[in-house]
Amino acid sequence: MGAAQTGVDMVKQAKNQTEQDGLRQLLLRTARGDSAAFEALYAATRGKIFLTAFLILRRRDLAEEVMQEAYVRIWRMAAKYDPALGSPIAWMSTVTRNLAINVLRRPQLEVATDELALLEVPDDGPSALEEIEHAQDQGKALAALRRLDATSQHLIIAAYINGESRESLSARFGVPVNTVKTWIRRGLL
Repeated sequence: MGAAQTGVDMVKQAKNQTEQDGLRQLLLRTARGDSAAFEALYAATRGKIFLTAFLILRRRDLAEEVMQEAYVRIWRMAAKYDPALGSPIAWMSTVTRNLAINVLRRPQLEVATDELALLEVPDDGPSALEEIEHAQDQGKALAALRRLDATSQHLIIAAYINGESRESLSARFGVPVNTVKTWIRRGLL
């Protein structure tokens, strides 16, 4: 059994060495910008890279995010890979591991999942009470405006609604500016 086991171990070791040599070649070609080699590298390693991220993060969505970022970095940094320092998969796993740890370290944003919390979000618009009060004030202002003579109504609407200057109203009505100001003031009072 010892000799048979040694033979099996030798076959596994030879297969592993062949796989590592293949990955090394793919990584070296990727460093030269070979996108086909990068696709083959991705296909051969995506399971291991995902598992590396998932074991650290314990969340599929985060592991997928880290895996995507890891492959972007591997593409950009492939030229920095040094075969003397380790196998390609070890280097790629280190890149992934470091990214996953960074994700764990970044501050987490609290996300409100409670629907009632959404009701507490402040609104910049007027409240319902303010709308009602505004409508009531508008009604009172319109009633007061209707009680004025026609000239005062026109002057107030032109000045405060249409934004016309006292000088243009003076020219339109053919009276001095101070007279326009006096009529508007009396109408407002």
